[in-house]
Amino acid sequence: MILPLNSHIRNPPTILLPKQVVSFNAIRYSLDICQLSHERLIKKLSEQTENKDIEPLDFPEIFSDVWSIVNNAQMFGKIICREFGISKTEPKLSEIIKAIDFRNSNQHFEERISQVLSVEDLPVYGFLSWRKNYLGTDEIILSTIYSGTFTNKSNVSMSISNETQTESNEIIQKIEFSNVVREKDKSGKWEFNERKISVSKLISDLKSWIDHFDEQINEQIDKMENLEKHTSDLIIQIKGKLI
Repeated sequence: MILPLNSHIRNPPTILLPKQVVSFNAIRYSLDICQLSHERLIKKLSEQTENKDIEPLDFPEIFSDVWSIVNNAQMFGKIICREFGISKTEPKLSEIIKAIDFRNSNQHFEERISQVLSVEDLPVYGFLSWRKNYLGTDEIILSTIYSGTFTNKSNVSMSISNETQTESNEIIQKIEFSNVVREKDKSGKWEFNERKISVSKLISDLKSWIDHFDEQINEQIDKMENLEKHTSDLIIQIKGKLI
């Protein structure tokens, strides 16, 4: 699990300032949503590798979870940079910064349509590649999926990197997401470039960062005695009849 169940970030003590509690809540939800989206994504990619019958909603389901991970990872990144004073140039933050760039570029979607996607016929929501390992054998399957209809090309080319990564999941690995990112060139002019983010490494980096913060927070809070905890999450239901 990315955020441990016993983390003080998950159940903040009442001694914390309201601003700190809000930050903890945002961190918790961003990580938990990444966790759920990643678990669904792993399951779906494993199934899709074997499935020859593609349903109309299969690809949108996959890209929905990919973008959910990107969106919430960038939220986590912005929070820790602001609240913990982490520099955006920190090397260990590189994959999370990519998520921020992906999310920021997606906010300029209408520009990408007119300036890049329709001209170069690039995928509207990006494309994804992954590798499925078959445990106990030397067999693997590399897969790529492309979002949307390609109109000006007779074939589609999607690259898969040769980078070796140590990953916690032994079945689905090397999940890489490519999309068009809005960047400034050396002259300060905006341009759109294709960039790639490793979803596998992104999840690993989120875990690494939260373990680091969790350890520091635990050292401070565990020294305090008789701490009360805030109530977290609430559902209210009212039963009635329509007249």
